[in-house]
Amino acid sequence: MAIARRGALLGAPFLLFGASGQAGAEDYPARAVRVVIGFAAGGATDIMARLLCTQLTERLGGAPFVVENRPGAGTLLAAEMVARAAPDGYTLMYASSSTVITPLINRGSGLDPTRDFAAVSMAQASPMILVANRDFPARTLPEIAAMARDWPGRITISHPGTGGINHLSLAVFARREGIEFTLVPFNGNQPSLNALMRGDVNLASDSLFATRPLLEAGHIRAVAVTGLQRSPVLPEVPTFAETLPGYEAIFWSGFIAPRAAPPAVLDRLNHEVNAILHLPGILERLRGFGAEPAGGSREQFARVIEDDWARWGAVVRETGLRGD
Repeated sequence: MAIARRGALLGAPFLLFGASGQAGAEDYPARAVRVVIGFAAGGATDIMARLLCTQLTERLGGAPFVVENRPGAGTLLAAEMVARAAPDGYTLMYASSSTVITPLINRGSGLDPTRDFAAVSMAQASPMILVANRDFPARTLPEIAAMARDWPGRITISHPGTGGINHLSLAVFARREGIEFTLVPFNGNQPSLNALMRGDVNLASDSLFATRPLLEAGHIRAVAVTGLQRSPVLPEVPTFAETLPGYEAIFWSGFIAPRAAPPAVLDRLNHEVNAILHLPGILERLRGFGAEPAGGSREQFARVIEDDWARWGAVVRETGLRGD
C-alpha cells in the first residue's frame, strides 16, 4: 500500500465512536496506562509515541499514558509482553512494521500479530532511505547494482537490526536485481550510521528522521528513498521505484492492544488518536520526521497489519531469511 493511500486514512470520518462506542469506556482510563515500545528511547518511534501519549493523557482526564521502552529482538520482546498482558486496555503497544516482520523470521516465537493483537490506531507512515559514505564511488542505484554484479558480496550495507523492514527491503532489492550484498546488522539507528560515517560500511538503510541531520551536515550522501513518490522533505532524492517500478517499503507505527481488550475502550482510543493527528502541531512534527499522518478506523489498520503479514511473509519464504 502506497504511503499516499495510507496517509489518506487521516480523512476517514469518525464514525466509530458514538453512543454505542461509549458504553463501558466513559470512565477510561481510571489509572495509568502502560504503553510498551520495542525500541530504545530517543529514536523517531519513541519520540512519536511520547508525543501521542502526552496528548492522550491530556485529552482523557489526566491518567498518565506511561511509555515503557523494552528494546530487544527486533521488538519481539515487547510484543510478546503485550500479547500476554491482561486484556483490559491498560497495556498497549506502540507497534511498528517491525512488530509484524520480526515473528516471521524468528519462527520459534509463535507470535502472530494478526491473531494475537487488536488494532487500535495507525499513527504514521514513512519511507526509508538508502544513504552512502561520502567516499563511496557509486552514486545511483544502477551504479550500485552494476558494482555489485562486478564484485558479488563486496558492497556492505548496514541497517538497524536483523528482521526489521530495512533488512527485508534490502533483501528485496538484491533479489529483484539479481545481486549480492553483505548486510551488516546493528542494534539501532545510531550505531549503524556511525559505522557508515567511519567508512566501516559502504551504505546504510535507515529512517529519514535519523539520517536527515547527517545529510544536511554533509556527513553522508543520499541515494534513494523507498516510497513510491519522492519525499517532500528531500524532493531532490529519487525513489527506488524510479529504477525498480513498483518497489516500495513503508515503515508505519501505531497503537495495538492484546486481542481481547474491550472494543469500546479501543474505539475511544482510536477516536482520540485520530483527533490528535489533526492538530497542527502534531502534523508539523510528523512531517519534520519525513512521515505522513495515517489515522483511520481500527478495521483499516487491521488490514494494513494483515497485508504486511502476507507480503513480508512471502519475502521471508522466498529469501529464506532467519533471525533465530
